[in-house]
Amino acid sequence: MINKLKKRIFWIIQLLLTTIVLGVLIAFTVFSYKNTITSATMLMDRIEGKEDREITQIDRPKDFNEIRSESNLVLPEIEGVYKLHIDDGLVVRESNEVTEEIRDYAIEVSKKNSEEGYIGNYIYKVRRFANQKEITLMENESAIKRLRIIVISSVIVGVVGIVIIYLIAKKISEIIVKPVEEAFEKQKQFVSDASHELKTPLAVIEANADVLQDKIGNDKWITYIQNEVQSMNKLVNDLLTLAKMENTNRINKEKFDLSKEVQMSVAVFESMIYEKKINLETNIKENIFFNGDKDDIKHIISIILDNAIKHTEKNKKIIVNLEKEKNDIKIEIKNEGEPIPVDEREKIFERFYRVDKARNRNEKRYGLGLAIAKQIVDKYKGTIQASSKSGFTSFTVKIND
Repeated sequence: MINKLKKRIFWIIQLLLTTIVLGVLIAFTVFSYKNTITSATMLMDRIEGKEDREITQIDRPKDFNEIRSESNLVLPEIEGVYKLHIDDGLVVRESNEVTEEIRDYAIEVSKKNSEEGYIGNYIYKVRRFANQKEITLMENESAIKRLRIIVISSVIVGVVGIVIIYLIAKKISEIIVKPVEEAFEKQKQFVSDASHELKTPLAVIEANADVLQDKIGNDKWITYIQNEVQSMNKLVNDLLTLAKMENTNRINKEKFDLSKEVQMSVAVFESMIYEKKINLETNIKENIFFNGDKDDIKHIISIILDNAIKHTEKNKKIIVNLEKEKNDIKIEIKNEGEPIPVDEREKIFERFYRVDKARNRNEKRYGLGLAIAKQIVDKYKGTIQASSKSGFTSFTVKIND
């Protein structure tokens, strides 16, 4: 629970700060790009304006070098401006000194939807005239280089920023969760200590009740005491089991025949199922082996099967399935009965949570069984889910083989 809370806080901080940093960097890069392209296209407009004033009734656009020499323009960074007319992917008109590379760039630009941008070391601008496109290419290597440096710098700053944010988010999440973790640890220790302390007086009460029963025979008051002691013993044992699992995630692994263990675990409950006149159906695939702790698997099956028996009425059915799905082992226990409300299906795996509180209280059920089952499944990095369909409530456990 603490680890989940820590991860949630970490990801909230990480995503929030990363979004802000990347947003600023993207905005800065886009602004720089737009500013560079806009400045270049404005310069193109000035040059083209000079050309329009000086050139009339001519069959080709005037070369940039001619315009610069005639107008005395001092543009040291600009190496050349070239104008080409493209019709259906072919160059139909061009200025002087156009190389094959420039023609290829112009044709490629004509296929784009953008009106302006850059390609190679050229900033381009596109105008449309009827079926033709007028492509103006301005060679400005230094401006393109600056633009690339800005983009590369933004990427580097973004990567470094994300690493720094990761470290900050991790530290902040640890600081925020620390008081909660300390309180939770104290709570776990209290539950563990209290459970151990309760075992002794319960054992004494149970022993004295047995002695009294031997002396005076069957008595309803003694029976009430014994029943309550048994319920308290179960609660204390469940609390100790939870505390033990929370304090260690170690698994005593050994390879065993899971099919046989499931069959044996189900067999333990057959008398109880028979007494309640419930129909039992098993579909257990043979020779399924699992590397884990036998007691953990027995515990999971006994908890879910006991829960199914408690919620299945006379002449209804319980189905136990065991099969292998790709790399997962799937254990499914279905019982015919009342469905679990959709909004309760996640909550039932929380400790002390009970769907029908009045009924569970009367049956001395404290809402710890499914919490223990989930804790065991989590230890194996598996999943446990509840669902209701076609009159059956299913508990499905999937554990990686």
